[in-house]
Amino acid sequence: MNKIICIGVGTLIVVAAFIGFAFWPTNPGKVAVPTAPPQAVVSPASIPVSGPVEQRNVFTYQGKTMSYLLSLPAGYSRGTQVWPMLVFLHGSSLRGNDLDLVKRYGPSRAAAEQANFPLIVLSPQCPEGEAWSDAEGLAALVAAVSKKHRVDPDRVYLAGMSLGGSGVWHLASQHPEYFAAVAPVAACRTVTEAGAKRLASLPIWAIHGEKDTVCPIKNSERTIQYLRTLGNAPRFTVLPDKGHYITEVFANREFYDWLLTHKRK
Repeated sequence: MNKIICIGVGTLIVVAAFIGFAFWPTNPGKVAVPTAPPQAVVSPASIPVSGPVEQRNVFTYQGKTMSYLLSLPAGYSRGTQVWPMLVFLHGSSLRGNDLDLVKRYGPSRAAAEQANFPLIVLSPQCPEGEAWSDAEGLAALVAAVSKKHRVDPDRVYLAGMSLGGSGVWHLASQHPEYFAAVAPVAACRTVTEAGAKRLASLPIWAIHGEKDTVCPIKNSERTIQYLRTLGNAPRFTVLPDKGHYITEVFANREFYDWLLTHKRK
């Protein structure tokens, strides 16, 4: 028995010595850093899809730059299908050079929060001190993104809030040929007579809070009435007892379903 115990103790001592040697620092005075394990190889098909893929880019047009956030649907990378795209123009409080601001409300936020969101969302950021007045630059951005990505040219939509709602009227009246439908929300200004004529055949859904004191509802009412005299039949929704900040509109799936019923003529 004593012999067996001695053999066992001797074996343990040898093993311990081997382990100690193996993990002893190779350079005295320095701590040995363990080698990281090799990364597992994961095929694209096995990667779980939990939401949209966001891209942040800068677009330059005639010497001026504009940052934008692009949200690609969760299924965009699989297959070769073309996708509808929604261009969103934010309000004045989100201007600047921080793209995280454009996700505070609107379609980019909805895309991140709603499973299987069905559209590409293009959210440019208006530079500080500007007011979505560069229709040519915005149109060039829409054209460039549409060319670079798999965008269905017959299902490009335009929406905006507050200052962005005014931007919708301005951009759509200058370049109605780009869009299948537009939706100005709480817009601050009306459309010129010439601009309204260019919107005569474009599907429009205007939304406004009844008690808006920042951009009074009379602005939207005047524009809608003028469009109706030109033969357009815009959809006009007045939200009773609501003020200016009606950002909940963009969390409503009906809003996007309505856009998707339209194709460019």
